[in-house]
Amino acid sequence: MMANMELSTRIDTVLRPLSITRNMKAHSILCQAVSLICEQEDRLKAVQKEIYEPLAKQRCCYWTAVQSTIRRAAKTTWLTNPAYVQQLAGYPLTGGPSAVQFLEMIYNTVARSEI
Repeated sequence: MMANMELSTRIDTVLRPLSITRNMKAHSILCQAVSLICEQEDRLKAVQKEIYEPLAKQRCCYWTAVQSTIRRAAKTTWLTNPAYVQQLAGYPLTGGPSAVQFLEMIYNTVARSEI
């Protein structure tokens, strides 16, 4: 597993071209979500229970608020830079990615590519 600082830098490198900067709530939620996935990739199979709910508990909010933030970030990035989102996906998208697709795309880019 990558060191926390290296992981944070790699996630930031993926998010910055998507216009998700460190001053945004979505940035910290996405960083935490991707960190959880990096610890255990199987969390992608139970996103609500393994990612949304633990993050919501940390943030004292409902899991739906975490999901909504990720979903809005995915929609915004699709509207801002669809070419880059397509590149991250690695497969044709006919519309903006879902929250889970977006997490999986960021995770794959962070964990498997040479950024």
